[in-house]
Amino acid sequence: MSAKKMIYPVFLPHAGCPFQCVYCNQRVVVSHDPRESDILEFVESALRAYSNQICKSGRTGEIAFFGGTFSALPLALIESILGAAAILIRQGIFTGIRFSTRPDCLGGDVVDLLSRYPIRTVELGVQSLSDSVLQKSRRGYCVRSVYDTVKRARNEGWMLGIQLMAGLPGDTQGLFLDSMHKAIEIEADFLRIYPTLVLEGTALADSFRNGLYSPLSLDEAVTWLVPAYDLALRAGIPVIRMGLKPDPALEKPGVILAGPYHPAFGCLVKCRWWRDRIDKHFASSSRLCGDDIVLLVSPNQVSDVIGHGKSNLRHWKSQWSISAKVIGEAGLAGVEMIVENKC
Repeated sequence: MSAKKMIYPVFLPHAGCPFQCVYCNQRVVVSHDPRESDILEFVESALRAYSNQICKSGRTGEIAFFGGTFSALPLALIESILGAAAILIRQGIFTGIRFSTRPDCLGGDVVDLLSRYPIRTVELGVQSLSDSVLQKSRRGYCVRSVYDTVKRARNEGWMLGIQLMAGLPGDTQGLFLDSMHKAIEIEADFLRIYPTLVLEGTALADSFRNGLYSPLSLDEAVTWLVPAYDLALRAGIPVIRMGLKPDPALEKPGVILAGPYHPAFGCLVKCRWWRDRIDKHFASSSRLCGDDIVLLVSPNQVSDVIGHGKSNLRHWKSQWSISAKVIGEAGLAGVEMIVENKC
């Protein structure tokens, strides 16, 4: 098994963003917030810290600029940041540069600049591939803009990540899954999927207080994402994150007003996916022996099959009167499974 690809993130909340999206308040999602005038100094400090860390560990990886719209920063600032990172890449400290941006902020001038540096990966904050959802979420671009930007990124040979959100204003499960289908058709190299949360200090918070927006419940969000995760698995596209990463700033009282937040949200989705899959297997079996069912899966899938807090084991006991045993089998990979029924 190959080692996990390392990413060394530098978070620049709202840096370069042309405006604040209805759902977004990056300053409560991360614990630090460099002002634009201090960005270069902040980045250089982060590069030094990561360089020292990598020299000790020997684990190199991409340096990543997240949290804002990197390609919409002033061109001179972008060049200074990329120049500092490129020096460390030439020294073998980092393997390349990754950044996140909006689909409408990767025009010709900035692409010409970026092409002179060792960019490896671009993550597009697409959020939805429905024009109606984009409009109601005030994203400021249309689906056609996304496809144009994808083409430019592909022409440069960059790895392409797509970020989607579930439960935006005007969204439905059907529209969300349609966005998933389109992201797969784009042949994204990887996906991130986030359920929409209502954060204090956002326009969405005002809509929520005024009864104009209702977020998904936690169970609804999991229900929406399970078939999306299944689509990605079948297409062979990694979903590298589902749900916001826990952060002390995010978990302060009053920061999240409503919505499906859970620190292990991705785990909940994967556990439900396994539960549904095994339910279908049990439903199609002509005979089940309650205490003699053994589920063999890859060792790194065991906890997801058992379920968060053993929830799947309890479900199968209640639903099927089965006390299933889940065993890691070194010969299995990915989501391969063998069901042993000794009837």
